[in-house]
Amino acid sequence: MIRACSICKRLTEKRECDVCKNKDLSEEWSGIIAVMNPKESKISQKLDIQVPGLYAQYVRKL
Repeated sequence: MIRACSICKRLTEKRECDVCKNKDLSEEWSGIIAVMNPKESKISQKLDIQVPGLYAQYVRKL
């Protein structure tokens, strides 16, 4: 099951976010943002994403 971090929106299959170490993950998310090179990506700069990976566009916080 893929979950999204409620803080940074990083997608993960683990029980803890790889980026911010948050354990509050949600199974209710939608949309995927793929960031390959955050230093050159305008969307990653706008969303303050600094680590390459997959992120949810929307995360429902439970």
